[in-house]
Amino acid sequence: MSTYRLILKRRTVRRFQDKAVPFSVLKKCVNAARLSPSARNVQELEFVAVNDREQVKRINGAVSFGGVVREKGRVKGEEPKAFVIITSDNEKGSSDYTPVNVGIAAEAIVLTALEQGVASCMMGAIEREKIKGILGIPNRFKVPLAIALGYPKEKPKIN
Repeated sequence: MSTYRLILKRRTVRRFQDKAVPFSVLKKCVNAARLSPSARNVQELEFVAVNDREQVKRINGAVSFGGVVREKGRVKGEEPKAFVIITSDNEKGSSDYTPVNVGIAAEAIVLTALEQGVASCMMGAIEREKIKGILGIPNRFKVPLAIALGYPKEKPKIN
C-alpha cells in the first residue's frame, strides 16, 4: 500500500482484539522511528518496545484513553496488547525541537504498524513517572508519548 493510502486509512483505535502483537512487528516500528529525521540530527529519542503481557497490563494502568472509551468505559480484554514508549534523553535533547522529533517518530511508528495490520493510539495522557518505573527507564529520560498497539476490534469512521 502506498504511503498516501496508509495515511488515508490510519485512524486512532482504542479497542483491540485479544491477539498478541509479535515482537518482530514492534522491532520494525522502532527501526522506522529510529531512522526518522531528527532536528539538528540530535537523535535524542530512544524507544522501548513492550509486548510482555504483564508489563503491558501494568502500562495499561498508567495510561488514559479519551473519546469513546471515556464515555463507555474500558472493556476488559480490549486493551492494547503492546506499546512503544518514546523517550527523550535530557543529556542530548533540545527542548525546542523535541516535540517535533517525537511527532515525526510517532508517525513513522503508527504507519509502519498499520502497514502490518496493527492499529494504534498515540497517548499523551499518561503517568510518565509510573511508566518509567515499570520499565526501569533512567531519570535522565523524559517520556513524552506512549503508542498503544494491537489488532483492531473497531473500525473508526471519518467525521
